[in-house]
Amino acid sequence: MNLFNEFEFQLPKVQSIAETLLPFPVLSLGMRANFFLGILALVLAGCGGPRTIVHQNDAVLIPEKPKSPFPLAKLTHEFAVPVLMYHRVSELTPKEERSPLIRDLTVSPADFELQIRFLKEQGFTFLLVREVEQALREGKPLPEKAVAITLDDGYRDNFTEAFPILKKHGARATVFMVTNNFGRPDRLAWNEAKQMFAADMDFQSHTVSHPDLTTLGAQNLQRELVDSKRILENGLKSPITSLAYPGGAFNPDVVIAVEQAGYLSAWKKGGGALQPKHASDPYLLPRVRIHGKTDLDKFKRRVLSGTYIIADRERERLVASLK
Repeated sequence: MNLFNEFEFQLPKVQSIAETLLPFPVLSLGMRANFFLGILALVLAGCGGPRTIVHQNDAVLIPEKPKSPFPLAKLTHEFAVPVLMYHRVSELTPKEERSPLIRDLTVSPADFELQIRFLKEQGFTFLLVREVEQALREGKPLPEKAVAITLDDGYRDNFTEAFPILKKHGARATVFMVTNNFGRPDRLAWNEAKQMFAADMDFQSHTVSHPDLTTLGAQNLQRELVDSKRILENGLKSPITSLAYPGGAFNPDVVIAVEQAGYLSAWKKGGGALQPKHASDPYLLPRVRIHGKTDLDKFKRRVLSGTYIIADRERERLVASLK
């Protein structure tokens, strides 16, 4: 709808408001014109998009309303967001079947799709890690029913298996990338990572070579943190703000080094859903691990944990109000 049509459409509303607020006969012609245009500006401002109202030689720009990044979701400052931790999304080879570690790291494509479909059907908003940590840092609200998918290490099946499932269901995810893995067999290639990034997937750091950071000297520790951040930023032309600790291992020296390397947040293993209270410790943020053996019932309990936390808070407030 153009401005002229909107003017015609809104004219009865403007006249009604004007006559209700102030009887026109008591005003001069010039005062009535200015009063009328002021109300028109306010009404059109609510129609979405920037508007210019012109009176004589003066133009007044009515700015567009700020748009929510989550327009269809109910937002809350008391969010509880499970940040789910995956690794591989793949079928197991006979050799891999014999490895407890590989079995634990691997979710089948069929199970992964069941999980993503469940989240979609239940109305979850899929967040990126950078959106979660930004809201935490800046005190912004997040959807009441939200989840963040993360994939660690940079396996090629993140592109060949997980990525098509995520796209099919309108879901997004963040890959915590080990930068030395680029181009290795069964790992992501740069062109694949760039395709994912262009499709609203995100990448954050998982160091250069996935060492136990607590065992490194200061120089090697800095190299793992700084170089991985630089490689990803140069390759994707996007700021890298988060790190996932390899193996979940950290100590006070590692936390200090992560902050000094320019990261704004870091993620560990375990700890449940992310809540506003975690803002006091942005380098020890929690994730919820999804194992190869995590069946759909267990998955539901883990992802619904955030909604249970919010519901418990509402019950506590209600009980307190009745006392």
